[in-house]
Amino acid sequence: MSEKHTPGPWAWFGNANHGYYLATVHSGRRYIMDFVRKGTNGAQPRFQPGGKYGPGMVKADDLCKFEVGNEGVIGLKAGKADGSIYRYDVTGFDCADARLIAVAPEMLAALQKTIDYLNQRADSESSALWADIANVVRKATEA
Repeated sequence: MSEKHTPGPWAWFGNANHGYYLATVHSGRRYIMDFVRKGTNGAQPRFQPGGKYGPGMVKADDLCKFEVGNEGVIGLKAGKADGSIYRYDVTGFDCADARLIAVAPEMLAALQKTIDYLNQRADSESSALWADIANVVRKATEA
């Protein structure tokens, strides 16, 4: 992992009533991303999960998963209606992009290890593939 990046693992945290943030699960939850107020509206992330949510952007409130209670409950409205959810601390969001963001540092570290390993063993057939991977890692680690 580049020293420019905050080492993982990362995870989504927060409370559905008060806001969300992306932070490390170590080092006292070092914040990676949070949201601040802009204008007169509250701030929260939005994602485009597709599938059962249809096209367009969906507010994080409608995608949040809770730390306690029924694991199948998704969204603040459903959480408030479900008796098993007795607090609204979140563990993530029902969206592939949100999961990808949270595991980015682990993926980058794994790719860097793979590149190092395969550079020592590369043959002509795999060189183009490893060059593509190295290019993506370079983009992620450049200033």
